[in-house]
Amino acid sequence: MRRTGFKRKPISEQKPMKRTKLKKVSKKPISKIQRELWIECRRIASLWYKKDCYTCQAKKLEGSNCQLGHVPYPKSVLGANLKYSMKVLRWQCFACNIHRGGAGAEAYKRMLREEGKAFMEELELEKQKTVNAYDEYVALLEYYKSITE
Repeated sequence: MRRTGFKRKPISEQKPMKRTKLKKVSKKPISKIQRELWIECRRIASLWYKKDCYTCQAKKLEGSNCQLGHVPYPKSVLGANLKYSMKVLRWQCFACNIHRGGAGAEAYKRMLREEGKAFMEELELEKQKTVNAYDEYVALLEYYKSITE
């Protein structure tokens, strides 16, 4: 059986493709905003909190042992409104943040003791809100930059 179909022209006979300019202005990629936001969060946390582990007795954390963890919830269950919120970010040692998964139980107990039940209930309600991530991150980045200036 003979195959029929369209045959491609040799490259020398093909017309060049027309390149058009983008008609809409593209937004800054969300990954770049998240990176900038994380840098701002680390800078603010170093001003506000001592570099001691929030969940164990480790003191004067430095280098890779000094990590900014999401306390008392893991990052995966937080919405865009809490992922970079200073309400849930605290310094943790590498062992607590990575090996113990943030040590959520100890962190929850300490936060409940320090902040109170009303704060924890408000945090639980905020965790369930749905927001547009891009708009939230842009607004939060502007706010954090205005705080430290």
